[in-house]
Amino acid sequence: MHRRCHRWLLLSVAVWMVCGIGGCGEPSRPERSQADLLTARAIDDQTQRAITDRAVDRLLTRLKREYDDYTAGRTTEPPALNILIISGGGDWGAFGAGFLTGWGKVPPGPSARPYQFDVVTGVSTGALIAPFAFVGTEQSYARVEALYRHPDEDWARPRGLLFFWPSNPSFVDMSGLEDELKKAIDETMLRQIVTASDGGRLLAVNTTDVDFGNSRPWDVADEARQALVTGKTERVRQILLASSAIPGAFPSRQIDGRLFVDGAVTSNIMYGGRIREADSLPALWQQKYPDIPIPPTRYWVIFNNQFRFPPQVTQQTWPAVIGRSTNIATQSATIVGMRHLFAMAEISRLKRNADVQVRVVAVPDGWVPPEPGVFKPKTMNELADIGARMGADSASWQTDSP
Repeated sequence: MHRRCHRWLLLSVAVWMVCGIGGCGEPSRPERSQADLLTARAIDDQTQRAITDRAVDRLLTRLKREYDDYTAGRTTEPPALNILIISGGGDWGAFGAGFLTGWGKVPPGPSARPYQFDVVTGVSTGALIAPFAFVGTEQSYARVEALYRHPDEDWARPRGLLFFWPSNPSFVDMSGLEDELKKAIDETMLRQIVTASDGGRLLAVNTTDVDFGNSRPWDVADEARQALVTGKTERVRQILLASSAIPGAFPSRQIDGRLFVDGAVTSNIMYGGRIREADSLPALWQQKYPDIPIPPTRYWVIFNNQFRFPPQVTQQTWPAVIGRSTNIATQSATIVGMRHLFAMAEISRLKRNADVQVRVVAVPDGWVPPEPGVFKPKTMNELADIGARMGADSASWQTDSP
């Protein structure tokens, strides 16, 4: 979610107030009993846990295979687990897209962009960037940077004079961005994602399930694999659009009979924060391979926003207060998530003697957009330029908790 979208969120609040007082007509989706919903949610919880367990097992098997190759002399470097985490941020995703390209210019060494990330996660705008980083070719990095450098005014258009009418799916028509994503995440791209995942690598994005009231992660590589078999390639794009569907502003997405919105509502960064320490990767490695050292783990977090917003004088009106407060709430929750990730890494070091490091980067706190509005080429290109410069400078990474 991006703070400059707050004016749409304010209208959401206003419409919600109207609906709460006067009602908004008959629901278009069939109602379900509370017992039915609770049972369905419990089943989904079990299904998601099984999917996560399989993904983690594939990842551990991949690392063990790399360790065996190293000890047998087939490779010269011991295995290391590199996890790329890309946050939400709306059109500020241009920063992350530019950063990834600039990062590729860092000479070989501990701060160089990994040849392949073992895990790539994305939320909201980060979900749109993540597939290209997962494929990890110079062409894919360049393609996603070009996408953010050349926004089209048709990507997001208000729905006429009555854009706020409650029966509308959203304030904004996103058909332009949907068409752009259809060209970018085509069948060829899906095949590249599947090929990149064959060795056990993981590509995941977060959405928010507004029916079940929780976050809902998706194994995008597995979804791509199934889509190529069934021919239902639109499903993958719908998942990515759901992850970036700012409530009210952008259309929510129905998938498998449930309603999904922006993953940033439940977690603006996806890093495994819901798991117990006993289920962490270092702990599971020790359980499965007790006589083998835990591979080093590197978390690389790209925050498509600022650690601290520029200060401002906020007027004492409800739109100004709600807008500023919404911005602060999303940003603060993201910072808390980062601090939790740093704490998890410290626990792994102390309890498991694991080499776990976290590195984060963000838009400089003092930067101010050159012009107001969303999806403005000047703003997005300036952000991409900043990202490219910072990406090429190893000193950009922050190794202390924000």
